[in-house]
Amino acid sequence: MDGFTLYHTGDSDLIPEMEGLRPDVAFLPVSGTYVMDASMAAEAALKIQPKVVIPMHYGSFIGSTSDANRLKEALKGRIEVVILKKE
Repeated sequence: MDGFTLYHTGDSDLIPEMEGLRPDVAFLPVSGTYVMDASMAAEAALKIQPKVVIPMHYGSFIGSTSDANRLKEALKGRIEVVILKKE
């Protein structure tokens, strides 16, 4: 979108194809159930180097806000993590 890139991983684990993507914003799952957990999401973020990471796939049926907070702590000082308010 006008040079602004979003990367939505969907239901994914850490995969080699993520390397070098460089989106502006990356939506990464963090629950660890059927998808990557917070530590794998942090590793993915460091590989793709987005400007902002938004954790997803937690808090409804699986995972919790603590998963999103673990990702934020793991990337502190390196990549901005924005935890969106649940609606």
